[in-house]
Amino acid sequence: MAPAMFVGIAAGGRKEATEAEMLRRRNEELEREVAALRAEVEAARRRAETAEEAEERLCVQLGEAEVETVELVREYQCRVHDLAVELAAARAAAASRS
Repeated sequence: MAPAMFVGIAAGGRKEATEAEMLRRRNEELEREVAALRAEVEAARRRAETAEEAEERLCVQLGEAEVETVELVREYQCRVHDLAVELAAARAAAASRS
């Protein structure tokens, strides 16, 4: 009876070895997947940082454009006011000659 038990134990040992090998392979596969996902996350983080920096530059440019626009509007309003005063003076002079 002892030899039959030995065969059963040996077969069970091979089964355990096969299961251990399968688990080892699965573990390696999962480690590769985790490494790939980490690389993807890092790439996404870098893209997000780049987008954030671009957004900040655009905000600065927009602010500068708004300042320039306000300055141009003020100059335009002053010029329109000066022309309106000049036109009123010209009309008054024309009316006094008539």
